[in-house]
Amino acid sequence: MVQAADDVRPLYTTIRLLGLVGVLILVAGLADVLAFAPPGQHTGTQARIVGVYVYGPTTGRTTGDPRRIFGRDQAFAAEVDWGSLPPDMVVGARWYNSLDQAVGGVGPARAGTLAADHAVVVERGSSDSRHNLPGHYRLVVLRYSQGQPVEVLARQTVLVDTGA
Repeated sequence: MVQAADDVRPLYTTIRLLGLVGVLILVAGLADVLAFAPPGQHTGTQARIVGVYVYGPTTGRTTGDPRRIFGRDQAFAAEVDWGSLPPDMVVGARWYNSLDQAVGGVGPARAGTLAADHAVVVERGSSDSRHNLPGHYRLVVLRYSQGQPVEVLARQTVLVDTGA
């Protein structure tokens, strides 16, 4: 029971201040989402990844059939059908290793330019250039707007296995 001698004003003020801080955090989060993922950025366009192949660094070409599993000492690259996208769309592709480090890619550039120059997206390997880290590698094809990635157009995952 509250007695006349108990003063609840400091507690009430603290609760109001915490509520104000919560509203400010909510507004800042909403502003962040709207700044980096504005509404209307989704186009529904999808890129086509032909496959991931063994890559010959000396020849600069892919060989064999598409694969999902590679050995640590095998270089690999994906073939992307950039012609399946509108030629003026700004796109790029990046390989990410199991530590989510970017380990190769192309772009951002117009899809028409990439179709003429970079059909193959090469995974560049680890920093020591001898062996890839074991784990899953992801290729992500992105659409860019004003220099920032705004939409995932395609993705492909492969496994680098120690026993392959």
